[in-house]
Amino acid sequence: MTLDNTKRIIDSAIEHHAETGAAFVLTRDGEPVCTYSAGLADIEKGVPFTEKTICRAYSLTKVVTGTACMMLMERGKLDTGWQLGWLIPEFEHAVYIENGKRVESPPITIRDLLNMTSGIAYPGGSFEGAEGMNSVWGDLEHSIRSGSSMTTQQFAAAAGKAPLAFPAGREWQYGSSADILGAVIEKAADMKLSEFCAENVFRPLGMGDTAFYVPPEKRDRLAVLYDGAGEHPKKPDYVNLCIFDYDTDPAFCSGGAGLFSTASDYAKLGAALSDGGKGIISARAIDFMRENGLAPEQKKTFNWDSTRGFGYANLVRCLTDRNEAGLFASKGAFGWDGWTGTYLLCDPVERLSVTLFVQRCGAGTTQLSRDIVNSVYAAV
Repeated sequence: MTLDNTKRIIDSAIEHHAETGAAFVLTRDGEPVCTYSAGLADIEKGVPFTEKTICRAYSLTKVVTGTACMMLMERGKLDTGWQLGWLIPEFEHAVYIENGKRVESPPITIRDLLNMTSGIAYPGGSFEGAEGMNSVWGDLEHSIRSGSSMTTQQFAAAAGKAPLAFPAGREWQYGSSADILGAVIEKAADMKLSEFCAENVFRPLGMGDTAFYVPPEKRDRLAVLYDGAGEHPKKPDYVNLCIFDYDTDPAFCSGGAGLFSTASDYAKLGAALSDGGKGIISARAIDFMRENGLAPEQKKTFNWDSTRGFGYANLVRCLTDRNEAGLFASKGAFGWDGWTGTYLLCDPVERLSVTLFVQRCGAGTTQLSRDIVNSVYAAV
């Protein structure tokens, strides 16, 4: 298998300033078979971007959170049919607002959280009652900046008192479900989210550079986050979803966006999820994880460009129509991306995974990630 074309695609993206720096790792049969990087992690200091560059994973964190939930299901400590209110009592009588009136929602289930059909929104929504979740996230940011951060449990309890965007189960909407799942995992496992992930995912897979913070001795490997690309990219003057560059384990561990990692570390997770689980999770759980969970009505709102041809469940998209998606990957290939352009695709059919890390605000699924995926499958 030759990946010269993949390397040329990455070089071209850097040369034409589509990305400032990028690191790519391909695994097959559970092992890395190609690692390639180009560009800079810090333009001002001239620091190269490598597979060991520490990046803000943002929503790629959700793949770990979904995996953690599968683990708890295997152990009989979590069930998708459970009501969220049984674990987080503040959600027991969740409401949404319709025509100015508070209406009680059907019970939110763990399945709703995993499928993003809970109605628990991200900040910035335009639905009736959106100011409730806006305030919760605003209070979280204030608490962090003041040095007395909310915990994951306190955040979930506060969110349980805010109106939903819609009655649970009505539609798909990307939101705070994974952050609430972080609190659910803590309750079900009786340990902090960061500790559960470290004990059950990171240490067993040798992901030594993955955590909810970057310790001082590793700060020199933390990439600069740029707001846009081009020859002279700027640095953002804002913080998204309360993800600060922590240097110690934070009180609030964001199950939706909080991890810091490297391309080489995340590729170890990709290798496990594409090659039978590597002992951390069963092949059956992986099969469950990558099966569409959205009903036809719910799928109508699952309509981003990056989700065309995919179903959704367990915090990941799963490929159902290669033609609509425009990807050569196998049906059932699954994964997600992050706000900063971090990307993971796992394919149990071909037993391969594709990991791509960049650090650019608002990037999500980049053109580079799509081009890399197709070039890899052409080589396979």
